[in-house]
Amino acid sequence: MMNIKLTGIAIAAAIAAALALAYWPAPDGGAPESVAIAAASAPAGRSLESYLHIDASVPAADASVVVSLVQRLERLAASGRPEDAYAAYNLLDDCIVFQRESRLPGLEFELGREMTAEEKAAQQQLCAGLTQRQRDDRLGYLATAAKAGVPGAATLFLSEGPFGDRSALRNRPDDPLVQAWKRQAIAQLTAQADEAELSSVATLMMTYLRDGEMVQKDAPQAYGYLLALRLVYDDILAPGVTNPYQDEYWHWLQDELTPAQQAAAAAKGQAIAAKFRQHTGRPGHG
Repeated sequence: MMNIKLTGIAIAAAIAAALALAYWPAPDGGAPESVAIAAASAPAGRSLESYLHIDASVPAADASVVVSLVQRLERLAASGRPEDAYAAYNLLDDCIVFQRESRLPGLEFELGREMTAEEKAAQQQLCAGLTQRQRDDRLGYLATAAKAGVPGAATLFLSEGPFGDRSALRNRPDDPLVQAWKRQAIAQLTAQADEAELSSVATLMMTYLRDGEMVQKDAPQAYGYLLALRLVYDDILAPGVTNPYQDEYWHWLQDELTPAQQAAAAAKGQAIAAKFRQHTGRPGHG
């Protein structure tokens, strides 16, 4: 069970790094290539079969039975588990993406190849009955998962924007509802980062790098999360693989901090890395 969870965490972190680069380009002297290395180092994700049949298990004798989108959503909702709420969100979001692009970039990223014609036909059949109500419900599923701390959900909650409207951060920044959403999004990410959920750590690091629609720049916060990632990747990268979070690439950020701020950031990073080792059973260096 732990191995499955770790794979999901690593993939979520890789996706978070890619999303962060898309929304928050690195300042001059930054290291976009180095973050891409971290994404490329993530382990393979779920199998194709589990992807196309997620939480839609049927008895072995009925393995040929096609389980509809409605049936899958009903089964997921009936469990009451936040992990299944997250699966429901992803199921619906995949359908939305597939109907728009005729492919699933996230799946292709995990597989390392394009979808076959058979895989596309199966996805098209699954998503053919997608309704507007289901489209609207997906954000509720995501909110449930993020509130419960499902790995990766807090990062996607942020990327969706207030109530699914990313433009609201720019067009309605003083709206009390938007302000409340921002507080919720950051609080969820912070709670998950403190628990060493890597996609949240990476997302907060990039978010605090500069003034933006979500937060004001906070270099000490950003550097603390960066140090956490450095320590974690020191543990999980294969020997000889360059750690993309070392100061060779990020010295410009360290230089913005006072010695006291650097010490506080180091303590923050060490605490998160210790939590990661606790979750994974990995020993620390030294």
